[in-house]
Formats: sequence, structure tokens, C-alpha cells
Amino acid sequence: MNLWLLVWRNSLRKKIRFGLTCLSVMVAFFLFTTLAGVNHALTASVSNINQYRLITSHKISLTRSLPINYQQKIATLHGVEQVTFASWFGGFYQNEKNQLAVTAVDHTSYFELFDEYHIPEQQLASWKKARTGIIIGHAIAKEYGWRVGDKVPLSSSIWMNKNGSFSWEFVVSGIYQSTKTAGDNNKIFFQHAYFDKGRAYASHSISWLSTKIAVHENVEQVIKSIDDLFAHSNSPTRTTTEQVFIKEQAQQFVDMAMVINIVVIAVFFTLLLIVCNTMIQTSRERLNESAMMKALGFSSSALIRGIYCESLLLIGIGAALGTVLASVLLVYVKQGFGDFLPGIYITSAHYITVLSLVNIAAAFCSFFPAITINGIAISETLGGKS
Repeated sequence: MNLWLLVWRNSLRKKIRFGLTCLSVMVAFFLFTTLAGVNHALTASVSNINQYRLITSHKISLTRSLPINYQQKIATLHGVEQVTFASWFGGFYQNEKNQLAVTAVDHTSYFELFDEYHIPEQQLASWKKARTGIIIGHAIAKEYGWRVGDKVPLSSSIWMNKNGSFSWEFVVSGIYQSTKTAGDNNKIFFQHAYFDKGRAYASHSISWLSTKIAVHENVEQVIKSIDDLFAHSNSPTRTTTEQVFIKEQAQQFVDMAMVINIVVIAVFFTLLLIVCNTMIQTSRERLNESAMMKALGFSSSALIRGIYCESLLLIGIGAALGTVLASVLLVYVKQGFGDFLPGIYITSAHYITVLSLVNIAAAFCSFFPAITINGIAISETLGGKS
């Protein structure tokens, strides 16, 4: 009989036990893959070049504004190649359940600095000329069915316009597609000039500045020079790299990396206990069968291979189901939290890790049954039965 056919039939002798154990493995790998996607956003959500992109915000809080003329002052510093600015608008479409990541940006420089947003040249040129134009992500356009030329009313719970309304009128001028592997296509951008002229208060102010510095410049030195420039002003600043800024926003509530590590360790420790217990129980139930097979000429190594393959099948099915389900879930999580935590993504290296863990777990769970099988005395086992 074929080894895998024998393993399959042996595994399904106790269908309920097999199914429940497989479900436990599925849950473990589902959590592992989901947390791996989040961890990727925390540790590798930006490329190395973004170490040379800086974010400057108010020293006290991101909610406090900075004067718009900080752009010209930072641009004069040594090592600075380009400076742009933006303000958080928030916004929602039709009702507050449809929250959107809407940002007012400097239309003359923003997309030159953030070149990962691919926009057709004609659409970008049209947006720069359109006072009420917006650039939307491909995912947003697909979700709401918006096309270039559509009029879109967006509301803000923060910013009131000079007409006393919280509703702002826009026209879709372009649709961008992120060139990053784990890019975010759920953002909306509009002209800061229109925003500054139209809002009822806080004109000539911005939420943050983005600075691009030369690749070979000393990052820490440029950061210090920016903050020193405004240290004694009414609006002191705090500058960090873009990667650090993203991590801080994600981890301001809890140390996500620590939580992820603790959960993963706890999940896999529990997984090993469950599967190991199942395989030990299985081995005990088949003690007489194993002795009979040894009497018929099967070696201990052949029986141990069978137990290992059963463990591999059990863990492999659960791991495959859990990983696939988590990968599907992360697609939707990325859409909902892409602006807050960009870079949610499952790398190819993670699947190799899953495969390695499956084999390691199968070997560990076969260890104790292997000792039992290797120590079977045919005469004593079958004799005791008779």
C-alpha cells in the first residue's frame, strides 16, 4: 500500500479528533500570518530611500499647526533637496461611516517628492490647474465608481468653509496607482491653496512638512538643523524620518511589536501541546498494530516515517487553510487601515517560514511517538494482548 494512502486512512480513523486538531492548527497559523502582515507594516513598510524623507510636525502635537512659511526656511538648509507640505482634512462621503483619508497638499511640489504615486501626466497637469480638483487612489475609484470628471461632495468634521458649511465640492481630476508593492491606493489629495482660501479659520498654516534630503547627507545632522532653526519660535518642531513617523503613529497606543511576539509564542506553544498530545494518543491506540506490523517485517524507521507523515498532513492542512484565510483577510484590513498603517503585506519569505514551521512542528510532535515505536517489544506487546 502507498505510504500516503495509508497515512490518509489512518488520519481519518478519528474524523472528529482530526478535524478539531486541524482547526486548532488553522487558528494558530491564521493568527501568525495576520500578525506577520501587521509586523511587516511596522518594520518594513517603507523603502530605504524613505530614510532620506523627513517629516516635520509641531513639537507638542501633530494636531497643532505650523506656519506655512516654514517651507521656504527649511529649503535654505544645507543638504535639503526639496520641501513640500500637507494638512490633514479627514473627510467622509455621504455619511460618517464612509471615512476617507483626505489630505490637502502643495500642488506644485507634493507629487514630485512622493513619486511613488503614479499619475498620468495629463491628469496631473489638469489637477494642478483645477482649483477644486482631487487626485484619488485606484481603490477609492473602484469602490465608489468615480471617474475623471465626476463631481464629488466631501464633508469634514473638522474644517468648516467660509460659507459656514462642512461640505466641500470637488471634481475628480486624476486617479493614481501606487508603485510600491504594498502601496496604499485609498487616499485622496486636493490643492492646499484651495483649502487655505476656503477654510473659515487657521489660514496660512499647515499640519506637517515633508523634506527630501540628499542620499549621502547625514540624516541626524539635517534633522537637528531643522529643529534648531525653530527651537525658539512660537511653533517649535519635531523632525523624524518618515519610517519612524509611521511607526510612532501605529505604536502610540501600544507596543505592537511586543504584543505580536508574545501572541505568536503563546499560540505556537499551545499548538505544539495540542498536536503532540494528539499524536501520542494516536500512537498508544495503535500500539498493538505497530507491534503486528513489526512482526510482519516493517522496520521501526518505516513506522516512524508514517507517524511523521501523519503529523505533517495534520499540521500542513491546518497551516495552509489558516495562511490562505489570513491572506484574504489582510486584503480587506489593508483597505481599511492603509492610511493609518501602510505596508500591511505578506512577503514571500513568510510562506517559506510557514513551510519550515510546519516541518519543525511535525518533527517535534513525532518525537515522543517515535520513542514509543522504537521501544516496542513484539513478544511482550502481542503476548500481553493475548
